[in-house]
Amino acid sequence: MVRISTLNLNNVNAALSHRSAIVNNTIRSESAVVKTIETCPFGENVRMISEIVQRQVILSPVEKDEVVKKYLSGMSMSAIADQYGCHYTTVGRILRKNEVKIRS
Repeated sequence: MVRISTLNLNNVNAALSHRSAIVNNTIRSESAVVKTIETCPFGENVRMISEIVQRQVILSPVEKDEVVKKYLSGMSMSAIADQYGCHYTTVGRILRKNEVKIRS
């Protein structure tokens, strides 16, 4: 059994409240960007999200094949991700699913 200290429990409660405020704000918002909450309802130590920077990108099977070919030709995962507008971890996931050995 894991014992949770009062401080940790307070942090968990603050995080849940923070998440709830963001979800409510997003639901009310017309755009995909989360609006900045001006006040600090959860204290100075809690960082608030001002906007969503990375949009979800779903690559087609043809694009996934191109990602593999570009990586095997020597391009970095970051450079490929920049070309397709996705995160480099998405490129890494595609490479691992295609059993491509990742360079260090």
